[in-house]
Amino acid sequence: MKMQLTPEERQSGKLDPEKLAIAVEQVKANGYIVLDKVYGDEQMAELRGSFDPLFDEYIERRGYNTGTNRAQMHLPFQAPFNDPSILEHPIAMAIIDGVLGPYSKISYFASDTPMPGSDYQAVHCDINPLFPELSVPLPPFSLVLNIPLVDTTEENGPLEVWPGGTHLHGDRANQDTLGGVVNPHMHIVRASQYMHSEKVYMSAGSIVIRDIRMWHRGTPNRSDYRRTNIALIYNRDWYGSGYSIQIPRETYDALPKRSQQLLRAEKVGYPVMMPWEW
Repeated sequence: MKMQLTPEERQSGKLDPEKLAIAVEQVKANGYIVLDKVYGDEQMAELRGSFDPLFDEYIERRGYNTGTNRAQMHLPFQAPFNDPSILEHPIAMAIIDGVLGPYSKISYFASDTPMPGSDYQAVHCDINPLFPELSVPLPPFSLVLNIPLVDTTEENGPLEVWPGGTHLHGDRANQDTLGGVVNPHMHIVRASQYMHSEKVYMSAGSIVIRDIRMWHRGTPNRSDYRRTNIALIYNRDWYGSGYSIQIPRETYDALPKRSQQLLRAEKVGYPVMMPWEW
């Protein structure tokens, strides 16, 4: 579902209460919500200007890692990427708090970029099941937030998602399908061919919030420019994702209290780690 913001909501950073309730319900029941055009064009241009040379150097040093002409790249915890408006946008946090509760934490600070010539990914989810022996759906415990730096269209490889309950399949959700391994509980790559999917079209500066268990895949970028998403993961307090964001002490101390709370479990007091150092 795509939700349009009013000028007043965009300026105040606060959704109408009914719209907020709908957004939380959509993440819980349908797996995701799109908030169209939350950020301004100037901020997206600044992010692109800082991201593109970093990404070019990363590819030169490390190459592609999530498929043909496609790469995941961790972001350095520095301006302009670590702006509080990215870490704790009030509209996004209202939805995240409504799904995960008020004590979530950021555990992933990165990006996804399909370049021209990228191909389809296999259908997958981004996490293995917490309890693979169970077949009952668990409440949400981890959410992915994406911010596209360019308009996302049919031409430049939109994210394709399988809404309506794929995030509630319990032991049937398994991330290893991306590497070509067949899920032992359900052949989700095959099953997805006969299920409803949606391509996520949106403006640069939108926000996507989705349950990390939701089935999805990248599609081919047939344009002549990269399509980059900023990607953050917010977890319930008790869940960790295996990554650590390095944050200099002076940088952490200068952040607002909410950002500090969100980053409380990360490696504070360490130098910034550049993408190719992971």
